Amino acid sequence: MHSYFRSKGYRALMNAAIFNGIGNSLFNIVFIIYAVSLSFKTAAVSIASFITYIPEMINVVLGYYADNTHHKYEWMVLARVSQFTLFIGLALMIGLPGSTLVFGGLLAINVISDCLGTFSGSLELPYFRFLIPNEEMNDAMGFEMATETTLQMVFQGVGAVAIVWLNHNYGLFGAINAATFLIAAIVIWTRRSIFKGIDPKLSVNQPKSATPKQSLLKSLIVTGHFMMSKKVVVVILAFAFVMNTIASGMTGLINVSLLHNQALWLGNYGNSVALVSISMSLGMILGAVIQHDFLANTTVVRLAAYISWMLVLLAATFLTGISIILIAVVSVITGYLLGKINPRVSAMFIKLIPDDRLGASMGFINMVLLIGAPIGSGFFLTVANLGSQGVFASWLIFGICSFGLAVAAMVCDRKMGRDFVEA
Repeated sequence: MHSYFRSKGYRALMNAAIFNGIGNSLFNIVFIIYAVSLSFKTAAVSIASFITYIPEMINVVLGYYADNTHHKYEWMVLARVSQFTLFIGLALMIGLPGSTLVFGGLLAINVISDCLGTFSGSLELPYFRFLIPNEEMNDAMGFEMATETTLQMVFQGVGAVAIVWLNHNYGLFGAINAATFLIAAIVIWTRRSIFKGIDPKLSVNQPKSATPKQSLLKSLIVTGHFMMSKKVVVVILAFAFVMNTIASGMTGLINVSLLHNQALWLGNYGNSVALVSISMSLGMILGAVIQHDFLANTTVVRLAAYISWMLVLLAATFLTGISIILIAVVSVITGYLLGKINPRVSAMFIKLIPDDRLGASMGFINMVLLIGAPIGSGFFLTVANLGSQGVFASWLIFGICSFGLAVAAMVCDRKMGRDFVEA
């Protein structure tokens, strides 16, 4: 929070992200509601949900081009102006009679816009080193994560209600999203002197960079080798991959478990799902914002162990089916710990990785994490649907895997030492 008020450049990036977040959160839920209104709603909703992963799948490629962009400030503004233009087109197109052709065009606009957003996010990464002192990096990343989570939680709900009030005027929401992109571009433009002053200091603009740049394939290979040469990165990536693989099935398992156990309902199924989801989000917001607490000096790997223990406890609460309130409490604590570890890992990588490889490296990390998500989610949900005891068996396996990860993290933390983990 201190960096937000102290650094005009960081404040500009955050304010731009806030406007982007408001527009995206509003429109994402509205687009799903639009998909439901089509005659081929099942396929439309499935496709609309899936395409959100496309920018993440090619994140490392977008990061490569961001790393090799010399005039990062100009492209940050241009990317957002391009998103504005795309969504003006979407606002006009979405009013046409629903058809596969129109829906395909809307999907294409969404994907291109999301890719531009990911590209712009990668362009911003090197600026953090110049705008935020190392000792404030954890706080800054925590504030960013808390803001993002809050916007998603609040404005998706606002969008779901407002679209009904506005008689399903999808074009208006497309125009609102377009306006937020334009405002974000203007916010960054107002601080152009700061970003233009930093651009010449970036590694990509140093004399050594006058040599021919590496090809995409070679750069990806070099980035992979670079990441694997950093012991701390390898350890964090390994635990993050396993944890993400296990935890990716959590949301689906919670939804299925509540569906089959009315004793855990808080009035009805929807309220119960919302309670657990909001509890997790609330915990993440608090954990990200409150950085200076009793966990401030806890190592990243030990935090991973604590999260794993909470996942074991979460599995136990569903296996016993004692109370939805107990599940909500465990969800808040789990979210709180997740809110601690994610900003800390991001800050660590920003400080550790050279700025001319930040985009590709962060993309590589996201790609590794993304690989595990469908594996874990598919496995746990498949087991959950195997007969009457499927849900019980799935939570049991979930708990055992989390227990194993917790033990491994505790052992690793003791053996490798604090200095290494916090390097």
